[in-house]
Amino acid sequence: MNKQFIFKSLQVFMVRGFGAAAAFFLTLAVTNTTSSEQSGLFLFCLAVINVIATIMLVGSQQSIVRFVGSNCDANWLKINCLFSIVVKIVSLLCLLNILLFLFFSDFIAIYIFRKPALAPLLLLASLSVFLLAGVQVFSSAIQGKQQGVLASLIQNVIMPLCFIIGITISFYLFNPISAQFLLIIYAVSLSFAFFVGVFYWYNDSRSVLLFKKGFPKELRDSMCPLFIVSSMTLCVQWAGQFAAARYLDSHQIAYFASAHRTALLAGFVLIAVNLVVAPKFAYAFSKGLQADVRSLSLTSSKLMIVMASPVLLVMLLFPESLMRLFGDEYVIAAPLLQIMAVGQFINVVTGSVAYLLTMTNHEKDFRNVVLFSGPLAIVLAFYLTKEFGLIGAAYATAISVATQNLLAVYMVKKRLGFNTLNLFRKY
Repeated sequence: MNKQFIFKSLQVFMVRGFGAAAAFFLTLAVTNTTSSEQSGLFLFCLAVINVIATIMLVGSQQSIVRFVGSNCDANWLKINCLFSIVVKIVSLLCLLNILLFLFFSDFIAIYIFRKPALAPLLLLASLSVFLLAGVQVFSSAIQGKQQGVLASLIQNVIMPLCFIIGITISFYLFNPISAQFLLIIYAVSLSFAFFVGVFYWYNDSRSVLLFKKGFPKELRDSMCPLFIVSSMTLCVQWAGQFAAARYLDSHQIAYFASAHRTALLAGFVLIAVNLVVAPKFAYAFSKGLQADVRSLSLTSSKLMIVMASPVLLVMLLFPESLMRLFGDEYVIAAPLLQIMAVGQFINVVTGSVAYLLTMTNHEKDFRNVVLFSGPLAIVLAFYLTKEFGLIGAAYATAISVATQNLLAVYMVKKRLGFNTLNLFRKY
């Protein structure tokens, strides 16, 4: 099983690595074809889109992976019922979000973020929220079928590739490019990924959209704690950017966002392995195969460290060279990259702790972890950013990521009986 798992993980790693590289080049393309002010506005809009789309998903991603992964060999009626309910709930919430931004975009831009230039961008951002949420829903379902490579292509490769092609063509035809035009390219690129996901899910003859009413308790009990988890995890990951948008100017937002998105490159290893291992955790636990859960955890942890270490070393040793790729003025963000890379290192070495808890009926334990780390992230981000500027935002992000993962390690030890940091443990 471990050889097959490693082989699949390496396949997904290659695809996910390609997607991470494409996302990195997306940021490079933005910063090198627009002013730092327009880059800052666009990159902040990407943060807004990611945050709101995750909220609109109401914790459904991991629930979908779990239920599809646990039932794909037997009970497709249950899968179709639960999946159809999720699709309807997420679609309705996204439509409500579009209406909210339609009527209150000026208020949000002027009075919350103090940036009037954001107002015309927010409605476009709300349309992208709908598309991104759809991409996440369908790629999660495909991931649950243990088709990690295809899920990763839909989730992380198609959009950035289409975006890079679009911005390259636009640069030669419409230079200079505004943040508003960048968002249009982004929405069109997301549309391609969305329709590919819909096509591959419903191309399976077993997949059917049902119109039954109700919200089964089983799904509700899984999604409710996971919604809290996803919301608080958002605070950990994105609070620094929102604090930067509140207290710093558009140029500084661009510096922080570029360093943050670069640091997240190290985390793609964790996400790539999780695409493969998450449904396997769900399946093994549902069959009572505790030894397989431990074995998968150990193998995945070792694999992640081996694959992530070179990326992290480059970030720690050559931060100026990396940040200079975005433009000479971005070298100022080199210390930010080093600080956040340390946080991502801790994220990787702790292993798949989030999925270990959420795929083994311990969603509430992980919920309790993030109920501490999420508010901590908000307080640290807004206080440290206000007091220390960019460097404060970077420290807040790194501390929050480390705290969440180390607490999750403790909960895995308490509930499942093993320490994911101990790479020399036996199965």
